[in-house]
Amino acid sequence: MVRNFVIGLLAVAVVATGIWGFQEREEKQVLRVTAENNYQRAFHELAYHLDLIEDQLGATLAMNSRRQLTPALADVWRVVSLAQENIGQLPLSSVELGKTEEFLFKLGRFSYRTSIRDLEKEPLTDEEYETLEKLYGYAKEIREEVRESQAMMMQNGEEWVNIDAELAASKEPLDNMMVNNLEVMNKSVDSYSETDWGQD
Repeated sequence: MVRNFVIGLLAVAVVATGIWGFQEREEKQVLRVTAENNYQRAFHELAYHLDLIEDQLGATLAMNSRRQLTPALADVWRVVSLAQENIGQLPLSSVELGKTEEFLFKLGRFSYRTSIRDLEKEPLTDEEYETLEKLYGYAKEIREEVRESQAMMMQNGEEWVNIDAELAASKEPLDNMMVNNLEVMNKSVDSYSETDWGQD
């Protein structure tokens, strides 16, 4: 009798443990899918915002009058802020993107300061206009690198959660095409440090 009771109790415990383990696995899978979706959304929005930055800088340069740049530069500043937010949402704490983030910060600061200035009284100087032209070229290069990374990721079916896990587990630099491409972008941005940003 006691033996049957113990066997029954053990059977119930095994079934309960199995149900609990299944639920835990399901919850973990839901969290993984949610995290991956958030990372993918942030990355695709980053690519989109970098497209917009390049477009807005191009539109700014195409304007006939340097005095009419305020709304266009305000848009550049707004989109740069969104791109910075997207970078912050990616699991790239182990990837060196400091130069890219610094470039976006300086671009945002330059466009904001210029957009709030009264361009009727104090129009863009030749140096600032030259800086805008350089920024347009730099934005194009950064956009191309991110689009290349995006294409590689989609082609290879890579997932951000896997990249994040590999980065966390590896003590040596990770040999991942996606990570390598982002690091190449960061190094190329380092060469932009010679840009004259005007008054700091």
